[in-house]
Amino acid sequence: MIDTGSDSSIFSDNIAELVEELLGIKINRKKIHTLNGVASKSLSIGTMEDIPITIGSGENTATITDEFSVVPAEQDQNGNAKSLIILGTQWQYRAGWEPL
Repeated sequence: MIDTGSDSSIFSDNIAELVEELLGIKINRKKIHTLNGVASKSLSIGTMEDIPITIGSGENTATITDEFSVVPAEQDQNGNAKSLIILGTQWQYRAGWEPL
């Protein structure tokens, strides 16, 4: 999800595990962030740096890297992890976004 109200890009920990497996980039559990929501605050469980995100299709693609805060995945009613990817404003600026 692209979120123009989020300063930070965020992964759930189940996505972070896949990134670590595929790209070999580990969670830095010493670098945590306070994340402010609409009604609450929470702490990340760590940070992953220089994560490449590619958007587009065919020859019309762009790959933009960003730092991602990692948060625990929420569970659905069956106990399965819900995946979360939020692309924050820093990622959007690197992609060429300009607010109206």
